[in-house]
Amino acid sequence: MVTNSEITMLNNLKPYKTTWKVEVKVLHSWTQHSNYNGDDTFEFILEDKMVGQWKFLENFSVYPATGMYRPTSHLYKMSITANSIVTNSTPNTCK
Repeated sequence: MVTNSEITMLNNLKPYKTTWKVEVKVLHSWTQHSNYNGDDTFEFILEDKMVGQWKFLENFSVYPATGMYRPTSHLYKMSITANSIVTNSTPNTCK
């Protein structure tokens, strides 16, 4: 269930909490295999209300975006956890 928490723009995310709520559109997604640990990860590229339309994401982690290949120029990346909530959104829910 979506909470009444305030919606944060992606460029305002910081790694100091896990209770962020964002409204986003998935632009692209893919599964990536890691030779390091043998696990597969689900990767995605998002945009927020300033660009297009949508899902709510809540209770996720934010980490520094590092590495040789970065799909974003943003300083941080999001990580969906077992406690994350993903729900449908309608474009007129944000002001």
